[in-house]
Amino acid sequence: MVETEQVETPHLKSKFFISQDRFDHSGRSLQLLLLQRRCSTCWGTLVQDSEGAWKISAKDHLKQIAKQCSKMPEFIHPDMPLAEAVFRVLLSNGTRPMVMEKIYAALEDRWVDPVNPRIPTSEGVYRMMGTDTYYGITEEAPKEL
Repeated sequence: MVETEQVETPHLKSKFFISQDRFDHSGRSLQLLLLQRRCSTCWGTLVQDSEGAWKISAKDHLKQIAKQCSKMPEFIHPDMPLAEAVFRVLLSNGTRPMVMEKIYAALEDRWVDPVNPRIPTSEGVYRMMGTDTYYGITEEAPKEL
């Protein structure tokens, strides 16, 4: 039984991150996507900014999202699609790659509704992340020995 578990779960050690390069190559704006994920507290400040929220860099958005927005209860909730929840889990980790095992644990903790606990297997989430074309989710290449 132990051998079967090891064969079935190597994907749990895979690391994922949000790639600015994928956005650049597709002609899309990570900056705009991040702006839309800011919390209501941030939006109160952003709308008063005479310079405009459009001038905030993706790096600054990522810092603020990881520091403040991701801690808000509504940042990740059971009503959002799985891919959006994964994207937000990665945002909560800033720019650092995150191990699939921790991503899945965060989903179980923050995305799953205790009354209706629907979540794909970790392998299903892994496959979904590997085929993402919208959120820039990218698997980190394993380090060569």
